[in-house]
Amino acid sequence: MRQDKIQETIAQVMEAEKKNLFRYACCYLGDVEEAKDMLQDLFIGLCRTPGIVENTKNLKCYIFRSLFNNCKALMLRKREVISLNIDSEEIAEIADSDPHNFEQEYFLINRLLNTIPQEQSEVIRLHIHGEKTFQEIAEIFDIPEASVKSRYRYGIEKLRRMMDKNKLSR
Repeated sequence: MRQDKIQETIAQVMEAEKKNLFRYACCYLGDVEEAKDMLQDLFIGLCRTPGIVENTKNLKCYIFRSLFNNCKALMLRKREVISLNIDSEEIAEIADSDPHNFEQEYFLINRLLNTIPQEQSEVIRLHIHGEKTFQEIAEIFDIPEASVKSRYRYGIEKLRRMMDKNKLSR
């Protein structure tokens, strides 16, 4: 396949998913400009990947998986991922916070999601912020749909228990 056709195909898929890709990157990274840069870098990287269009069964899922991997790698490089103990007093401080902008809201949500296992938090992020169905998430992570549903349910239950314990429910 010619390079211009490859770029066109990738651009079409990314354009169709632009809103969900951008929202997911923003929520993962917590910075609008970094999210824009991440999507641009993702597009360039995908266009440089030999055989991507011909050898990928589901290009949309491949793009989301690539975005997840790139965001995760960036956060690890920046060492900004904050992990909290569920019984920590820091979690109680979240109840006093009233997010007035995207960055504050991201920080509050991300702090809560970082208290649960990553496999659960990523399913929640993709389902809520990426607007992916459980079937699509199963394809992205190449796991059974039942596993995706379990991860989602267990993650939500843990968040709910933690919020109830710390009276974060409003």
